[in-house]
This record gives sequence, structure tokens and C-alpha cells, in this order.
Amino acid sequence: MNKKKTILKSIFIILVFVYTGCSSSQPASMTDGMSTETMEVDEMKSYLQDNPEAQEKLKEELINNESDVREKAVNYLKKNPETKTKVLDFLKSNPEAKGKLMEYIFSNPELTQKLMGFITSNPKILKQAMSLIGM
Repeated sequence: MNKKKTILKSIFIILVFVYTGCSSSQPASMTDGMSTETMEVDEMKSYLQDNPEAQEKLKEELINNESDVREKAVNYLKKNPETKTKVLDFLKSNPEAKGKLMEYIFSNPELTQKLMGFITSNPKILKQAMSLIGM
């Protein structure tokens, strides 16, 4: 349970850093009933970054379910010079654990930061990620 809390805290801290570096200083107001059809990209970023439940839902979706978002995010991490070595080393040393790659990514704060930065900096991917969590 402590490991899960530590991971969630790490994700939250990383998202705060991504938020302060990527979005405007004016927070968007959100209601629970909004969907990606009525939300602007900055509102989606704010909602995801300010909502621990949404972060946890997205994490669970990416870990447990195949999706276009997951595939693109993993490919990004495999090609990014800053993360490529860690991801490929994990896959080489754990060939039977390919399904555990997302768990590994979320256990590593640097990889988590890059993954969330990739998602929040690409409007199309962000919309797809929000739809994964029911928005």
C-alpha cells in the first residue's frame, strides 16, 4: 500500500511540474459532467493534473488495457534519447514481462514524467487519454 501511495505522490508531483511548465497560469474551472467534446485542451490538462482520481484511472487504464495511447506512449519512450536506454534495458532483461512495462514505467519517476509530458503535450493523445477515463 505504501508503494502505491509513493507512486501516486510521485505522479502527482511530476504532473505539477508538467502543469507549471506547460500550461497557462489561469486555472480552468471544471465540472464532473464535462466531456472531451466540451473541454478545451488546457482544461483537459488542468483536470488531469489537478485530479488524483483521474490520474489513478489513467494509470490503471494504461497498465491494464491495450490502447492507442499506451502504444504511442511506449513508442515515444523507446525512441526518446533520454528514456530509450531504460525502457529497452527493461525489455531485454525481462523478455517475458512485456505486459509489465507500464508498471515499470510508473515505478520510475523520470519515465512517468516523460510519459505524462508526452500525453499532455499532444492534444490528440490527451483527448484519447481522457476518453480512456470516461471523459
